[in-house]
Amino acid sequence: MNKTYNTSTRNGARELANVLILLVLLALAFVARAQEGSQGNTVIHNNGQMTFFGNHNFLTGGGGALPGLILTQRETATMSVLNYGPAVTNAITGADNTNHVDGYVRKLGAGAFVFPTGDNGQFGAFGAAADGTTGAYFFANPTTAVTSNLFTGGSYGPLPGGATFPTSSKAAGVATVSTVEYWDIDGANATPITLTWDATSDVTTLTGSNLNKLSIVGWDGSKWVAIASAVDATSILGGASSLTDGSITTSSAIVPSSFTVYTLASTASIDLTPSIIRPISTNAVLNQVSEGVLRLTNLKPNPTTGTVTVFLTMGADFELTVDPAATTSAGIAVTNSQWIITDLTGGAFQFDSKPGTIIAASGAVSLGFKLKATGTITSTGIATATILQQTGGETPQSGDDNDNNNTAVKIMSIVP
Repeated sequence: MNKTYNTSTRNGARELANVLILLVLLALAFVARAQEGSQGNTVIHNNGQMTFFGNHNFLTGGGGALPGLILTQRETATMSVLNYGPAVTNAITGADNTNHVDGYVRKLGAGAFVFPTGDNGQFGAFGAAADGTTGAYFFANPTTAVTSNLFTGGSYGPLPGGATFPTSSKAAGVATVSTVEYWDIDGANATPITLTWDATSDVTTLTGSNLNKLSIVGWDGSKWVAIASAVDATSILGGASSLTDGSITTSSAIVPSSFTVYTLASTASIDLTPSIIRPISTNAVLNQVSEGVLRLTNLKPNPTTGTVTVFLTMGADFELTVDPAATTSAGIAVTNSQWIITDLTGGAFQFDSKPGTIIAASGAVSLGFKLKATGTITSTGIATATILQQTGGETPQSGDDNDNNNTAVKIMSIVP
């Protein structure tokens, strides 16, 4: 007897199973793409590119000639680069001295990102947030700007273009430039820039064990220039910043390509102190005008590099006036015309040095004013001069670094 079989149910089940298997494989592919790993031994050759689209793990345990490393060409004309896609938020998991990108990294898309760069077995990450920012770390003295070429086994010539970058060539306000390392960071879009350090960077020696003196500096084509920056309380690599490891970030966004390369430096601070040297007498005759002199002295062997701000106040029983054009006061030469002088009313004036006005290393300047006793006999008035904290530097780190001598006081008594 002939039998007829209905195969539609069996075929449908088989097709459903195939669909489920395909969905599982797609899900696994998505997970793999969301978290991508590498064990090194990866070389991106001349003018080449490779891109990670998901967060990246540097996996340990790799063998071969370049375990843990992704290598790119550093030579300017043939530079190759590792890209991280717009969705990538983390690329430093597992990154360290033996696991990193030895060469150039580019971030596609905007957002805070830590670049897992290194060189010669030294991890030297940096941070930026602008789309298209590209950079590499050089574990080399900027003065020679020569690092190893793992493609040839020899050394590159000075890199990047525009090298070398003598650490002895520096703008006023820069004390000592690192001879340990530097970063080539490029890009057309403004972004805060963050540099990192560890014990090998020797920030302790660089700053004389004073982390407040640490600054980012950039090479402007002829010299190292201080860039306003501040040490991060918490490093972008985790943990509190200290002399042995941490990070520092520019105070505002800058266009990375504004400078050829970047590194760490210590600032040359100043120490300003005021004194009211005239009038000599502490007695003021009622209704009589006396000429006064406020002197600002720089106690450090470094000149001021930015605006100096000082305040002068007088008690209610005295009338305080300032002539912006005065050239002498009480027989002493003064420089009032080099300052922006603001009447704050109520017996107070603010002095701000004009651009180009400098208090020389171990030098001094004088400002003139006038006092008139208008109160009652035997009453007193207090003249107070106060220098603004951290004033006088191109960056806060290079400004006044001693708040203990920023105020001078003179008590005046009114006599017949």
